[in-house]
Amino acid sequence: MQPARMVLLICAVLACGPRAAAAAAAVVGTQGSGISVPTVAVPPPIDGTLASPVWQQGAVVHLPYDRLTHGSSAEDTTAYLLTDGKSLFVGFHAVQTRAAVVANQHSNMAGVDTDDEVKISLWPGGAHGFDYQFMATPLGTRYQYSSENLAYEPTWDAAGHIGHNEYFVTMRIPLSVMRGSNPKSWLIQLTRWEPTTGSLYAYNGGASWQGTADVNYAQPLHGMPVLAAVRPRPRVAVYGLSSIASKALGGPTSRAGADLSVPITDSSSFIATIHPDFSDAERDQQTIAPSAFRNFLSETRPFFTQGANFYNYMECDACPNEQSLYTPNIPTPRAGYAVEGTQGPLTFGGFDAVGAQRNDAAQSLIYKTVPRTLFVSAQRVSVDMPGFKDDTNQFSSKWGDLQHKFIYANYGTESGTNVTDPGAAKFAELGGAYYGPQSFTGGGIRKIGTQYNPYDGFFTISGIAGYSFITDHPMTPANGPFKSIDWNFFLDRYHGALGLNESDTSLSVDVITRGLWELATQTGSSYLELNTATSALPSSVFTPVTQNFTTLRYHAGTSTPTKFTFATGRYGGRPARQFLSLHDDEGGATRSSQSRGRRHAPIFQPSDRQRAMARARELCLPEQCQQLCRSWGAPLLRPAPGTERRDELSDRRVHEPVLCIPPARSARRAVPDLWERGRFGDIAAALAEDHPLFRS
Repeated sequence: MQPARMVLLICAVLACGPRAAAAAAAVVGTQGSGISVPTVAVPPPIDGTLASPVWQQGAVVHLPYDRLTHGSSAEDTTAYLLTDGKSLFVGFHAVQTRAAVVANQHSNMAGVDTDDEVKISLWPGGAHGFDYQFMATPLGTRYQYSSENLAYEPTWDAAGHIGHNEYFVTMRIPLSVMRGSNPKSWLIQLTRWEPTTGSLYAYNGGASWQGTADVNYAQPLHGMPVLAAVRPRPRVAVYGLSSIASKALGGPTSRAGADLSVPITDSSSFIATIHPDFSDAERDQQTIAPSAFRNFLSETRPFFTQGANFYNYMECDACPNEQSLYTPNIPTPRAGYAVEGTQGPLTFGGFDAVGAQRNDAAQSLIYKTVPRTLFVSAQRVSVDMPGFKDDTNQFSSKWGDLQHKFIYANYGTESGTNVTDPGAAKFAELGGAYYGPQSFTGGGIRKIGTQYNPYDGFFTISGIAGYSFITDHPMTPANGPFKSIDWNFFLDRYHGALGLNESDTSLSVDVITRGLWELATQTGSSYLELNTATSALPSSVFTPVTQNFTTLRYHAGTSTPTKFTFATGRYGGRPARQFLSLHDDEGGATRSSQSRGRRHAPIFQPSDRQRAMARARELCLPEQCQQLCRSWGAPLLRPAPGTERRDELSDRRVHEPVLCIPPARSARRAVPDLWERGRFGDIAAALAEDHPLFRS
């Protein structure tokens, strides 16, 4: 999609903004009286204490609701709010007598939710605007989040101090670091997290409160200065890279580029990157346990991560991984352009990544009501290369009563070079759930066509139809030796052209004591049809791909856990066992957010087979792969077009990544003796010698 077309689309969206925003403000105004923030001439010091008399001029707010018990807070938390017209100042006084204050993290943005912490959540543009969250621990360690940008890193201040059975936190949040603000639309929520007890105290909560990002329970914030409504300033970042090396090693080279952001309105911006610098964004993402499906990698490139919240907006419960946009499939572009933002009830985003003989584009439009009982989203993803095109359109909707139940539906179509049967390139899903304050039971039915596999997307498996079910029941006893007890049951059954294609059943139990010892165990079975039959190769194998585990962890939920894990299972009839013992710094998962549809974990596969297939892939040149896949009769594989690109850093002609991996059944047919002996590491070499397409 060209940038000019993208801007025209977004301008059409903006046209309906003022009327929708006015209607939203009328709804928000009925939620409660809210907080009135006084303006002071001299700002208070950010020193981790409330000793300055300036704090006594602030609005005083208490946090009376505990999400854990859905009753009154067991500990008192008092917050003070005031402004000097340029910044919002927030002070917290937290009384803590039931357990010692946890304060171990000294690095900002590391180990979130492992220490005691206080948080302020702000919606400057009202219920339809961006969500900003600022968190700090009793040591003053800072965390922040914004739905505007996943790479949100503003400059703000916090300080903390720990006393006897209490701690203090003071914050200074510049109003200029938030967008979409209006003095009449601000909403606020104040919370406090207590990891040792699992309590989440809040300024306003209820039985259906979903957590700190739930705008339905946010309250009006009055008295914010007009200055906060000023449109953000443009941003430009310029960088340069150079290397010194021999020409044989690809050097010397030099390169320069820039990132920029130009506000269109106070809640939308035009974003561009030219020769983007991803030198500090590369990460070696590995997993100890191999998978029968391809690994799902996290995006690290800033151009794609900053607007990730605008895409793949859908509900999916107890489902395989389903994303029509999976940006790790997109090579690093020479330039990228994007428009992202909100206007009234609409959230929109669009980008165009321009590479060498390749364009990857996506557009998304989301409509959300207030209260957020309904959303409808539409998304398009396209790939355009010489001799190859792929277009995916996906539509999603969800309705819920915000108390006990919701239903959702997803539908997608794909067209392009790889789609020979439009009827087989469709995806449909219907599901729902019934939930309580802590428990969750849900699932869905889905059908994914044999040719529905978006080129820039990630679908775990295609060519299936079936159902899935999950139920999760965490318990938090008020007394006794156990801090929490959680049991979970998962089930799915999917059929393909030859019958049962995938079957998974699992039961897991997770127990944490008040001494922070944790025992987690999972048992069940998983079966997968590894080799889908074709007319040329009618054989198929329905085989166990199961792994069960037991983990013992000490200091569970803290920043310094120690764990021992034993896992055992079967892959293709062969046993596989794994021991893992380590002291890790995984940071602990937050216990303050409610689970909403757990996607089942990858299934396990010997890593030597992955290496063999990767080696065979390297030997296959791009212009030969399409022919190779056809000769193997592999309609589900996605061959890459025969194109080359110029690596701007080394000035060499290199081949585009090849996505066609030789299917296991072909290797078994070509080298049966190696296959039967499990010599997967030698299969690639045998294929290279015996198959004519590999000889070059």
